[in-house]
Amino acid sequence: MEHLYNWLVEVAILLIVARLLEFIVEKLKQPKVFAWVMIGLALPLMHYELSTVTVSLGVLGIITYLFYIGLEGSLRGFLRGLRSAGLIAVGGVIASLVLPLLILPLLGVSIFEAFAVGAALSATSVTLTVRTLEEFGRVRSREGQAVLGAAVVDDVLGLALLSTLVGLTELKSETNVLISVIEIIVLAFAFWFAVAFTTQKIAHPMYKWFSRLGEEAPALTLTFAILLLLSFVAVQLRLSAILLAYAFGLGLSSFKYMANKARLMIYPLVTLFSPLFFINAGAMLDIAALSNVGFGRSLFVILAIIVLGFLTKLVGCFIPAVASGFSKKEALIIGLGMIPRAEVMMTTALAAKEAGILSPESYLALILLIPISSLTVPILISIVYRKG
Repeated sequence: MEHLYNWLVEVAILLIVARLLEFIVEKLKQPKVFAWVMIGLALPLMHYELSTVTVSLGVLGIITYLFYIGLEGSLRGFLRGLRSAGLIAVGGVIASLVLPLLILPLLGVSIFEAFAVGAALSATSVTLTVRTLEEFGRVRSREGQAVLGAAVVDDVLGLALLSTLVGLTELKSETNVLISVIEIIVLAFAFWFAVAFTTQKIAHPMYKWFSRLGEEAPALTLTFAILLLLSFVAVQLRLSAILLAYAFGLGLSSFKYMANKARLMIYPLVTLFSPLFFINAGAMLDIAALSNVGFGRSLFVILAIIVLGFLTKLVGCFIPAVASGFSKKEALIIGLGMIPRAEVMMTTALAAKEAGILSPESYLALILLIPISSLTVPILISIVYRKG
């Protein structure tokens, strides 16, 4: 019976180490997610395997995290961003998909894997960009608002691509990839919009009815139950579990009173369990396996993916920004601002790794892109602004 409770010690130790390393990483101005992934990278080197309970709690953590992110946004904000910066976001996503498909197969990477890398690279994390823009007082500038608007649209596109990737894992050949990609993207967007808009329409009357009971606990319990059920339904439809979690949060955000209550309810789960997901993401990489692949090829693939991580957003967002009427300097800021990657990219990378699509070197390259982009992008934006 004792082994049934070993996960208690495992989770306790991982959370303590995560918070300690997180503190150090933040002092170095790096995203917290990098600290969590680093812990996971160390586990295979110590020949330690995470328990099923810990992995499951990590899944709960990422589901609640995306729900929480949705609650902090708004469906109206997404639609506004789609109008004002949709072209920029779409340009970045298209470049993220096309360039890896053109370049990586030349290095011996399969079409499936190149698509997985592109899907991962499509996701943006602009937290560091916003901090840099704040330093220059440019958050509310045209380029600053474009970055924020494009990032909102980027989230939805990235999650839809993640769902596409999940669906493609069931394909056995590459001949029907294009048709399957289109089918799954249409399915992902259809269900995303259906959940978001339906939640927005029924949230207020539903919770108003619950308020007649005089207690908020049943409404909050129902919210959490719906979140779990939607995540399960998404998986059954070959979509990502977190796609509908985000849509549910975004739809509920329109009812501010209940959204605030739900945020307070869900925040402890996000804080406690989301690090476990990224620790597991790091643990999925067996660095020793890289030695079984030619070192030269591995190095070229890693460098190519890191370079693509910069070029895809820089080129893909710069061109639509100029076409939308931004100056070249503003467009350059937008392109640079869309480069950083973090949570959603790692979520996509983990899904591809678990499905056996992503090789160790590609997975390592995506992990390395987090600190490299986080270190260089603020510096590059500063240089552009100072050159006037």
